[in-house]
Amino acid sequence: MKKCLPIIALLLVTAALSAQITVTSATFPVAGDTLWFAVDNSPGTIGSLTAPGPQDWDFTGLSADATYNTVYRPANGGSVGAQVPGAELFTVGALGSETYYNVTDTKFELQAYHGILPYDLVANNIFEYYPPLPERRAPLNMFDINASSSGFLELFVPSEFSPVLMLQLAAQTNNAQIDSMRYRIAISGTEAVDAYGQMSIPGGTFQVLREKRTRYTETRIDAKIPPLGWLDITDNCIQAGFFGLGVDTTVAYHFFNDVAKEPIAVVTLDNNQAFATQIVYKNTTTPIINSVNNKSGTAPTVAISPNPASDEAVFELKNLVPGRYRMAVFDETGRSVFEKIAQLNDGHTERVGLSQQSSGVYFFSLFDENGRSVCQEKLVKR
Repeated sequence: MKKCLPIIALLLVTAALSAQITVTSATFPVAGDTLWFAVDNSPGTIGSLTAPGPQDWDFTGLSADATYNTVYRPANGGSVGAQVPGAELFTVGALGSETYYNVTDTKFELQAYHGILPYDLVANNIFEYYPPLPERRAPLNMFDINASSSGFLELFVPSEFSPVLMLQLAAQTNNAQIDSMRYRIAISGTEAVDAYGQMSIPGGTFQVLREKRTRYTETRIDAKIPPLGWLDITDNCIQAGFFGLGVDTTVAYHFFNDVAKEPIAVVTLDNNQAFATQIVYKNTTTPIINSVNNKSGTAPTVAISPNPASDEAVFELKNLVPGRYRMAVFDETGRSVFEKIAQLNDGHTERVGLSQQSSGVYFFSLFDENGRSVCQEKLVKR
């Protein structure tokens, strides 16, 4: 009898493994596909996230703060498709940005991005990932472990940043004569399929594999200063108020089904991996295209203080659905004197230096990720 126990155990393990799904390249998006998503920005306690092995995840309590769709089109239809050779698909995102993808039998990869990344640039640029960064892999099975590395090096002229920001940088670099600048981004990470089972979300139940994805992104800025050449000025830029520099670590669980093209859920964790800060999940209900729903029913507002202002103004934003926005300050001619794209939450405050601006009337505008103005306010500069 004792000799039979190992055989029985082996049979049970084999049966369990055979019950697990395999996610194939048939789930990769193709031209013409529209994928539908909902976003819960305050998911609260959602049960076990860390236990490996077979699971039963109940996410039916999720509530949509926003819904959106992603449409995949042939890459040659993009505004810069001819400049991204080898790309098969592209999508349109926030503020008219475009993301280009390389697709093979085993990988669905980010190849390039055209637009304003969430930094401080005020003009669109093409950022090419080298090598392309995998977003999906196939076939995907339990116990798969992969490593990813990519990055991009993109050149700019100082005028592609706001004049206010460059003046602040000049003060930090002893007025060094900067010929050109470049963003230097390094991306690395691991993906491990560590659990499988059944996931229930509002409107459906799916068999899934869970992939834990850890990604490290280091962003630095170099400046070309004659006759010294290229120098790392990241610390100076941070002191000057540049956004998004340094090392950023994100940990998220991606739940994939073997039929659905959308991830069933993507759970982003806090820095301590103790709770979920956001869950994006497959929208199984009748979608509302590119909608953003404010649960409070109150329109976003901005309060400016002091107003009139002299050297600096503080903009306090209220009634915001957490998300990605563009803040901008324009003069009476429509010229932008300050622009910034950032992930904002309700109650966000933004300080803007005005000491280099002429006296007069200015206008603050806040735009959502679809480029729509959600609030405006007038500012007087003494």
